[in-house]
Formats: sequence, structure tokens, C-alpha cells
Amino acid sequence: MSNELKMVEYQSISGIPVKLDADTVIQYCARGNGNITPQEVALFLRTCQAKRLDPLENGEVYLIKYDNTKPAQIVVGKHAYLRRADRNPEYRGKKSGIVIVRDNQVIQKEGCCLYKVLNETLIGGWCRVFRRRAGAEVDEEFYREVALEEYSSGQANWKVKPATMIEKVAVSQCLRDAFPNDYEGLYSEDEMLASGAIPADYTVVGEGDAPSPAPEEPPEDPIITVKQREALFELARNHFDADVVNDVVRSVIGEFGLNSTKSMTVSVYNQVMARLMEEIESLDGQDPEGESQ
Repeated sequence: MSNELKMVEYQSISGIPVKLDADTVIQYCARGNGNITPQEVALFLRTCQAKRLDPLENGEVYLIKYDNTKPAQIVVGKHAYLRRADRNPEYRGKKSGIVIVRDNQVIQKEGCCLYKVLNETLIGGWCRVFRRRAGAEVDEEFYREVALEEYSSGQANWKVKPATMIEKVAVSQCLRDAFPNDYEGLYSEDEMLASGAIPADYTVVGEGDAPSPAPEEPPEDPIITVKQREALFELARNHFDADVVNDVVRSVIGEFGLNSTKSMTVSVYNQVMARLMEEIESLDGQDPEGESQ
């Protein structure tokens, strides 16, 4: 896809300068096997700018299009939700947990521990978020309770970790109620899976691979794909002289204790990409007569 959109420039909620264009979105922020349209890229760019999201910061936000029959979905990483709230000066914390039935009594428990030995049956999740608005003397409480039967697909993590999943949905929804300006239009992956916007067996496949159902318990931190590795080198080639590209990549991954990209995990890859972007921004800001990277 040619870059027909202007680059958006803004400061992320973490205080990091962000430069984002269509090519970067397609190469580094998109997931799935569908073809992302220019309109979907434009919406992603404007959403990131309006909400001050940085897609290169540990997978904070990304664009999923698992096939061409459904529109692309903007998905916020699970950790980004809580980080965003924590940086809001009006946020006063939260409490969350699950709703269970034990001995014919409905009980709200904090945390996500479900004890089958006590004959506990999971039926939902809950969350309370506390906010003190500027000038107010007391905290305002927001509460959401969600029913398991309305969200659980019974597949993948909903099958093996239902308590964890339903609690996450409750937290995401309660934070959105408490801070609508910060979270309007932003949905976590758990919510998207629960709503059916992303299939429960969704998995990202590499170029040339055939789609297959995701395992019920996916690896916590898988090795990067060939396509991701190529994207790393392509980013370096676009900004550094050809004779120093390998040295630049080797230097960056060396900061993370690696001497090769072949065994790099996704979590490290995200950090490496962010670090490489810092090097590129530093390079762009140099005087033309200054030293090269």
C-alpha cells in the first residue's frame, strides 16, 4: 500500500514523541491475514493521535484484521488500560474480582481464584473504580458487574481461564465508564474476543502459512516470525546507509543481551523496535554535518 496519508505527530501519554504514518501502521502495527484499507489505516492514525497511544510501546495498541470479511479492529493491549488510568491524576484506584455461587449464596470475591474443591461456581466478574474530580472533596465510585454467560465463548482462554477473562472484561468496562474521554472507542482484546469481533480461535500466521486454530494455551512469549524479522531490518534499511544496517541492528539487539534476531521473542522485539525508532529519531534530529549513527 502506498503512503497516501500524512504523518501524524504527537506526544504519547508516556511523554514520548510519536511519528506515525500509513506505512508504519501496515508494517509494524497490523495483525492478521486481511487486507487493511486506507480508510482503516486513517481511522487508526487519528485514533492513536487523539488518544495519545503509541503502537510501538510494548504493543500498546494494534490493528487486527483476521480476514477480508470483517472490518479491521483497533485493539488496546491489556496493560495499556491500567497504565492509562494510573497516569490520570483523578484516578484513585480500583477493586475487582469475580462473582461466584457457593452453598447457594452469590458471593463477590476479590481476585480471580476459583476453588472447585469448595464447590464454587463462576457466574461473573465485577469492578469498582474510584475517581476524584478536580475540586471534589470525596471520591466518586463507578461499578460494573458482567455475567459470564454473556461473554464467554467457551473456547481458548475462556475455556481454561474463565475467571481471569471475565474479571478483565469487568475492569475494562468500568474504566471506560469512569473515564469516558480517555477510553471512548477503545476496547481491550478480551472484550473484542468476548463480543465476537475477533474469533476465539484467532491467531496470527506468518506469510505463506495456512491459517489454523490457535492452541488453547498459547505461548506466553513466542519467537518472532520471519515477517517480523524482515520488518526490523526493513525499518533499519529505510533510515541508515546500507553498509551500516547490520551494525545498527546488532548494536540495538545487543542492548537486550542478544547476538542474533532468530531467537528473539515478541516482547523483546517490541522493545527493540521502540529502541530502533529512538535511534532513527535521534538521527533525524542531527545536524547534516554531524556524526552519523
